[in-house]
Amino acid sequence: MSFKKKILAVAAVSALTAATAVPALALENEFHGMFRLKADISNFDNGGTGLRIPKYNPGTSNFVDQRARLLYMAKANDDLKLITHFEIDSRWGDASYTNGRNLGGSIGADTVNLETKSVYLDFNIPTKVPVNVKGGMQPFTDAYKGIFVNTDAAGVVASAQYAGFTNAVGWFRFDDRGTEVTAAGSAAAAISATANTGKRTRDLIIADTKYGISKDLKVGGSYYMINDDESVPTTTAAGQAVTDGIVHTLGVNAEANLGLATVDGFALYQFGNATVAGFERHISAWAANVGAKAKIGIGTARANFLYTSGEGNPARGNYNGFIPVKNETSGADAENTFYPAEMRILLRDKFGTTDDRAMVYNSDNQGQGIIGGFIGYDANITPKVFANANAGFVAVAKRGLVAASTTSDSGYMGTELNAEVGYKLYDNLTASVQGAYVILGDYYKGTSAGKDPNSPFLSRIVLNYVF
Repeated sequence: MSFKKKILAVAAVSALTAATAVPALALENEFHGMFRLKADISNFDNGGTGLRIPKYNPGTSNFVDQRARLLYMAKANDDLKLITHFEIDSRWGDASYTNGRNLGGSIGADTVNLETKSVYLDFNIPTKVPVNVKGGMQPFTDAYKGIFVNTDAAGVVASAQYAGFTNAVGWFRFDDRGTEVTAAGSAAAAISATANTGKRTRDLIIADTKYGISKDLKVGGSYYMINDDESVPTTTAAGQAVTDGIVHTLGVNAEANLGLATVDGFALYQFGNATVAGFERHISAWAANVGAKAKIGIGTARANFLYTSGEGNPARGNYNGFIPVKNETSGADAENTFYPAEMRILLRDKFGTTDDRAMVYNSDNQGQGIIGGFIGYDANITPKVFANANAGFVAVAKRGLVAASTTSDSGYMGTELNAEVGYKLYDNLTASVQGAYVILGDYYKGTSAGKDPNSPFLSRIVLNYVF
């Protein structure tokens, strides 16, 4: 055999060896995501984040912002995959040549602004009853439409389905302050502390179950425990110890298909101890919801009622205000939602990007609780044209913790009317026009330097691409 033929033979054998080895190393790569571009005009939404109180003569903001979410999945097989999820937000004209989230929309761009939302393993344990495990930084939403927690957090969740049951247990670490208190102290005395990871933490433990009684009836239950051990023990001027605590949340939920309509609802009860407004409190709070949807004509009608309890006395030892999960590091960011309301101004808007403003930003409503009712209708006018309209009102469940009004003791915050008309440009690209207006209630009388605030409004054009 000539030297040239030997080289060709070796190359062929090498290629065959590599080809047979590929299946053991092969990954199925999946990419998904979305891109949203919005142009807003509003006297309420100013491109910021967090609670916003209506004001007298606030002026009108106009801005354009965008959000891209990129999801990459490295799939070894049907039982093992790594999921990563990233986000890039910016408002046109905000900043350039800098580092930071929600920036990079100014001339020149060139900003380090890639946010990591999720990085976790998703795998199945092949037992008699297969168990799915998700471990790492991952999205988690409660079984109660997000009013307790809807967030991304580091943790592990194991779930299994069998005999009509769907069960899940998990643990999340929300915060780790990394110090251990080594000496007692007071508000006026220095506290010595040493680095000790895992000593000052805030953790969530979850246990969820759901059972299908029939194909038309499902019931469920949950136990969530927040163990908060972050704070350094101190003493207030009144001599009360300020410590963290444990809040237990018990819940039940159900969904029934009644033929003409699907009805669902839940109830949550909270108890335990927590520090609220600088005082240690005994917690006794609750929340409830009833929802329904039905096919009517060319679309679907929706309705939801929401109640979360509030606290009227900021000084007493018992606290009746519902306590959702919040971000204690940033302060401004809520980690709970109620998107089924489909509000744009009254409650947090599911179309948020760099802008995430709301009159009620958390489901505790600054400790006052919520009484809210929401109705809506989603219509498919043609295969290309869609529309929806929504109306909702919100009142506080209990006045007291927030002195919002100087001339009225009313708890009625306002009624929102909003609508959207859209067109499907492609299978995964839509363009729409949205508008919203809030008729303010007497809760806000005289709250803007003694004057009544202007009723909030917004209008926007939205391009939404999903892949």
